[in-house]
Amino acid sequence: MRRSVLILSLIAIALLTTLTYHLLNPNWVLFRKGEIYYSKNKYSKAIPCYARLLKNGFETRELLLHLGTSYVATGDLEKADTIFRKIINQSPNKLAAVMELAGICTIFGRFKTATIFYRTFLQEQADNRSVRILLARVLTWSGHFDEAILEYKRALGEEK
Repeated sequence: MRRSVLILSLIAIALLTTLTYHLLNPNWVLFRKGEIYYSKNKYSKAIPCYARLLKNGFETRELLLHLGTSYVATGDLEKADTIFRKIINQSPNKLAAVMELAGICTIFGRFKTATIFYRTFLQEQADNRSVRILLARVLTWSGHFDEAILEYKRALGEEK
């Protein structure tokens, strides 16, 4: 009998704690729900969670980064562009956002803008070969062949 009362009491405490947390922290609960979808690559299900959080005024760097990435994954590049620009405007040192935005600009054929973003990234990480190669590709696609050759040589370590 005592054992049953103890077990029921513990279950009741667990349920009340969970309910209280959900009532007091609904934004964090929704954020975690979005994170679960995001971690399972279910981006179209994560987007409504993240968008609702933004509407509620709940905004973190991670939320914005995951929302922008989710928009890219679902092909909504205009919204992704808006989100990544917001991240960059809040703090210009967000290299992940700079890279995502450069990729979006490349997809849209905005090679001049993509070049600016890749160069911004390289100011922080000058030895990043992958980004230097991406810059060289964008320069090639935009018809700046001499600059592209120079960037490829830098990526290979032939020039500084």
